[in-house]
Amino acid sequence: MKILNILGITFLIVFSTHAQTEKGRFLVGAGTNLGISESSGMMNLSFSRQKTFINDNLSGQTNSNNIFIAPKAGYFIVDNLVAGLDMALGWGKGTTSLDGASQNSDLNTSLFGIGPFVRYYFSSGKVLPFAEVNTLFGSRNIEFTGAFASENQQTFTNIGGGVGLAFLLGNRSSIDLVLNYNSNRINFESENYTDRENTLGIKIGFTMFLGKVPEI
Repeated sequence: MKILNILGITFLIVFSTHAQTEKGRFLVGAGTNLGISESSGMMNLSFSRQKTFINDNLSGQTNSNNIFIAPKAGYFIVDNLVAGLDMALGWGKGTTSLDGASQNSDLNTSLFGIGPFVRYYFSSGKVLPFAEVNTLFGSRNIEFTGAFASENQQTFTNIGGGVGLAFLLGNRSSIDLVLNYNSNRINFESENYTDRENTLGIKIGFTMFLGKVPEI
């Protein structure tokens, strides 16, 4: 009897997990990135303070805060394999000051991007390993006001991917942790040059699994 009970519980766990990622279901979610890069990162949640020493008598300080959120929506085209659209939404504020200067410079940034993603889940109980790849196409606006007033429009292409774990919360949602790599190609339109930014970090997200559309 104990063996039958164990087999029954195992069957229910596997069946409920598979039902969440079966063909015909929908996925919606959102997350943010915590990363390590050459700079604070254009698609990271970050709060930074940088001190610059120009010479013995002159120094400066830059404070910046960046908020980033990445919504997504997808459809399970086969069991465990979901494809859909990723979005990137970002806002940032910063201040640069020089010792002895009469004015500071304020920085405001905004970012928007959209592109396809594919994620595959490996069914294994209440914790689902998965792998995903994605790409984004978008633009970022950077505006300086104050002592050094200017505005710059950038376009970017992002290619990313990672491996992660989905910790199931009941039958309809999960908390996701992803070891994520992003490569950004940034085009500075007004200055006619291209930059690259590579980031390795952790993506934290929340995902909901929705039911199938009723057949008519």
